[in-house]
Amino acid sequence: MKREAVLFDLDNTLYDYEAPHKKALAAAFSELKKTIKISKVKFNYLFKISKAEIKRELSGTASAHNRVLYFQRLIEKTHNTVNPTIILKLYDAYWNSFLKNVKPFRETLRTLKEIKKKGLGIAIVSDMTTHIQLKKLKKLGISKYVDFLITSEESGSEKPNSIMFLLALNKLKTSPDGAIMVGDNTVADIEGANSVGLFSVLIKKGPLAKKHKEDYQKPNATIKKISEVLSILDELE
Repeated sequence: MKREAVLFDLDNTLYDYEAPHKKALAAAFSELKKTIKISKVKFNYLFKISKAEIKRELSGTASAHNRVLYFQRLIEKTHNTVNPTIILKLYDAYWNSFLKNVKPFRETLRTLKEIKKKGLGIAIVSDMTTHIQLKKLKKLGISKYVDFLITSEESGSEKPNSIMFLLALNKLKTSPDGAIMVGDNTVADIEGANSVGLFSVLIKKGPLAKKHKEDYQKPNATIKKISEVLSILDELE
């Protein structure tokens, strides 16, 4: 069947997440230093364990990624109480820095443009809150190529739950045979895509593009850069 659409993960698939994240954490640390004496090592440690606690407690939901919850938990550890002013300043410092420094991979814009030239629909399927992902789409300059955004906040479940992929296909008005899924996470993206019968493509970017442990986590294709998606689409035709 001729492909009608491409589903993309966002973070570490269409842009590098780690670089702006590190700068954003540094900005939050600088903001906290204005109010208390704390080392960068301790700050990073407290952020790490606060993030781990929230993810454990809210596993499978979009809220597990909400930085305001991470910083709230961190401030509870440093101040032993809630402090709305500081928490919100850390949150704003983090995202202002992140969005300032985020940029697409070199081949991303050209690849999305070529996909649209082929007449294919494009959807972003991402485990994150909708508000932040919308800001990323705008800052990355890719919103004009994206037809739909599906987040775990909207669907109520995270990848690899099939509902996110099925919701994307429903919005694009196509079937699993009519689309492919491209992502960097062997479990969330590839296992999830395989579970609904999508042609799955693993891009070797970031720490989550691990070798599959099970057959149901095996991608149909593996690429090193996003522009290789174009060749895959040509081959599938």
